[in-house]
Amino acid sequence: METIMQEKHTPGPWAVTHHGEWIIGRSPDIGECLVAKTDGPEWRENARLIAAAPELLDLLKIAVARVEIANAEGNDILSAWLTDAQNAIAKATGETL
Repeated sequence: METIMQEKHTPGPWAVTHHGEWIIGRSPDIGECLVAKTDGPEWRENARLIAAAPELLDLLKIAVARVEIANAEGNDILSAWLTDAQNAIAKATGETL
């Protein structure tokens, strides 16, 4: 039986504000909230990357599930990728493997 974990972060989508440096999320519990503020010479790039994080995490989780099914025979390359991807998910969610 598959269990769906409740995310601990503000759910996506997140967006960069018109001022550019603020990343805003929308939480069903509290409405619009500040997720992060970026500054420095790369603030635009950092803001876009941070704003994309929830979607990237969701897509990586889907990819892991699909590769796990496709890797039933234990391909070494896929197995190594799965380990790396699962470690990235654990790092992003604060979970331990």
